[in-house]
Amino acid sequence: MKTICYYISDYGYGHATRSIAIIRALMVQAPHRYRIIVCSGKTIGFIQRSLLGSAGFGDIYFRKCASDLGYILKQGSVEPDLKMFEFKYVDYIKTMPLEIQREADFILKEKVDLIVTDISPIPIGAAKIAKIQSIGISNFTWYTAYKGFIEREYLQPLFDIYSHIDYFIHLSGSAEPHWGRGSLMKSGFFCRAPVKEETNRLTNLLKPHSHSKIVYVALGMSIQADHLDKFKMWEEDSCLFVVSSNLKIEGKNIHHIPSNYTESQNYVAAADIIVSKPGWGTVAEGVILNKPLILLNRDLMNEDQNTLEEINCRHSYKLAMWEELQELDLKAVFKVMNPKPQQEIENDINIKKIIRYLENIANA
Repeated sequence: MKTICYYISDYGYGHATRSIAIIRALMVQAPHRYRIIVCSGKTIGFIQRSLLGSAGFGDIYFRKCASDLGYILKQGSVEPDLKMFEFKYVDYIKTMPLEIQREADFILKEKVDLIVTDISPIPIGAAKIAKIQSIGISNFTWYTAYKGFIEREYLQPLFDIYSHIDYFIHLSGSAEPHWGRGSLMKSGFFCRAPVKEETNRLTNLLKPHSHSKIVYVALGMSIQADHLDKFKMWEEDSCLFVVSSNLKIEGKNIHHIPSNYTESQNYVAAADIIVSKPGWGTVAEGVILNKPLILLNRDLMNEDQNTLEEINCRHSYKLAMWEELQELDLKAVFKVMNPKPQQEIENDINIKKIIRYLENIANA
């Protein structure tokens, strides 16, 4: 049985949720059995709770390790703090060789056959030392994400590490260069599949009146924005708002997703519309489950802009600055934006393509 070490960036939960979708399929659909070691930082508990209930082939283990710097946001804001980022980035790069060696030692000790990363550079460097193959899977790399934050010469260490990757899976919206010394593949949007019975249960729970609309508000688990109570949309009595457990807002028509509930895609499936930052995971759920999107515009985030370009002209969405989001008129939005049938077939096709690609490399 071959061992795959799957590394997941722990900035937010988007990397975790899409990785969970792939790992579940790898455990159940792949013809070969694998020993899978999932490595992440602060999201490892969430990933473990999600996957322990997944029945399938192979053995799965979980390990906490150093992950990525991610984005540094201004206090109480959704915008990046460039000065603080530069300060922390220097420390991040300085400690990276030590982290790479630590992972290489672990990989060699566990006799790992293949590295998959979404999209930490550390395991790529470790795979090079251990002389095993690595696969990157993402819509971006931290090298391209940071281009607008810092002088390009300071990004050279990241470029050098990503250049050692063997294969790369470009997810929808990727504007990455040709990373990888081997073949690459392109994948469309995908997400964790909702469970119909659970979606129906949530719909009945959240819609006590037939005229109610469910609004899924996903600003991200890494965002702690101030003045959320000033948003006009909370005043819309015809709507029930579903928000993450960390969002500091209360109200009679606000439902917090329980902190121990891992399958938020079921809430998305029950919703009529999504209000979110343009994170890949939430946009993918909106596209696959065919929910209209109201998306926060953050000009400095290359990742956001590439994702928006990908869904332009193919999915119903409205772009809003933070100030516009505060004044959002949901009644007007619902007149022009309505959910459509889900794209479950597209979801299955895209996940199966990724699994076949991983299988071909793992068993070459």
